[in-house]
Amino acid sequence: MTQAAWWREPTKPQWISFTAAWLGWVLDAFDFTIFLLVMPEIAKEFGVTHSSTAGAITLTLLVRLAGGYCAGLAADRWGRKLPLMFSLLWFAVMDGSIAFAGSFTTVLVLRTLFGFGMGAEWTAGTTLAMENWPKRSRGIASGVLQGSWAVGYLIAGLVAGWVVPIWGWRALFIIAAVPALLVLPIRMWVPESEEWEARKAQDKAEHKATVPVLQKAMMPRLIWASLVMAFGFGSYYGLTGLHATMLKTQFSLDGTAVGTIVALFNIGMMVGAIACGVTASKKSVVMAVTVPAILVLPALPLYVGMVPGLLGVGAFLGGALGAGYSGVTPLLLTSLFPAELRARAVGLVYHVGAFGAAFVPMGMAAFAETTGTGLGQTIALAVGISQLGLAALMIFRPKAMAALGSSEGTTGAMMAGPSTATEAH
Repeated sequence: MTQAAWWREPTKPQWISFTAAWLGWVLDAFDFTIFLLVMPEIAKEFGVTHSSTAGAITLTLLVRLAGGYCAGLAADRWGRKLPLMFSLLWFAVMDGSIAFAGSFTTVLVLRTLFGFGMGAEWTAGTTLAMENWPKRSRGIASGVLQGSWAVGYLIAGLVAGWVVPIWGWRALFIIAAVPALLVLPIRMWVPESEEWEARKAQDKAEHKATVPVLQKAMMPRLIWASLVMAFGFGSYYGLTGLHATMLKTQFSLDGTAVGTIVALFNIGMMVGAIACGVTASKKSVVMAVTVPAILVLPALPLYVGMVPGLLGVGAFLGGALGAGYSGVTPLLLTSLFPAELRARAVGLVYHVGAFGAAFVPMGMAAFAETTGTGLGQTIALAVGISQLGLAALMIFRPKAMAALGSSEGTTGAMMAGPSTATEAH
């Protein structure tokens, strides 16, 4: 019997859940990346250095850990929808308020608080989407879901190129309040995770206590996954944290030109994320992460403008090869942990990784300023180290993660029951 096409398998409620998570991450990306695009304007208005504005990125990423873990606790206890709605409202209000900031200190405080909601949105949204999606095509769904970040960044670049020259950087942050409107349709139309509801009913019937995340059997996976995320985030924030600043200061590009290059980067990231998700589903997670991590190395000189006429080509390759690995992230993390602690574990390792990479943008800016090294060379160095670390972790992974070498081992782990999943770790 011929198997139906993968896109015909999900039910209407499954599509609605996935769409809600996808849109949430698009809007999260928009709200986060608009700051990257106007850092030079903010630094000029408030009279601060590039290291100071890069420090705001660090604070955002540090607080993501708290938001991700709190959302995981709430999601495992009360369901995935509630923290998803709360996080959208939170980060939209915090980022939107920056439009009225009277000092750089206020900007720092609001961007720090924004990080809490940003971390919470990914944890709740990803868990909801991946649990509700049919097992057979979770690799593809993972790539499409994580690729939505590139859509948000792409929209941010296009909007910034149009809005900032006319109305200034503050207008971007007024637009950033729009995600709050997504809360109402999620409340009315998005169903709760069936897997979470089934697990909660079973635990209640059997009078089971909450399963702790930091148990001995889970530690190898928690540590390894956190390191993978740290190197992955280190690469992404190395690629994007100061790229727009480099284009404006070293190449004297205007907002429209920067927006075009940012668009090419994010088109590349979307293509790469989906390709990596499909590769993980059909081949292996190891191949989907390792191959682009190695191939991006010779493309880095183009990305940082060593051949100025090929900045656009470098941007596309940087997105496809340097950030495309992210398409594997939802599948990888949700498949590593059993349902009864999945949201907490996923939120923990994802944001511990973000915490580890939080100092990359500020560190790059400080390194460039103190050593006199150009931003381009600094970006290439930081990204190259991160990509090599990511590839090494995948190739020399612990024996407990050997199943990641095949698509069956990866997708199958997610559906395991609590006792089976725990014993497997």
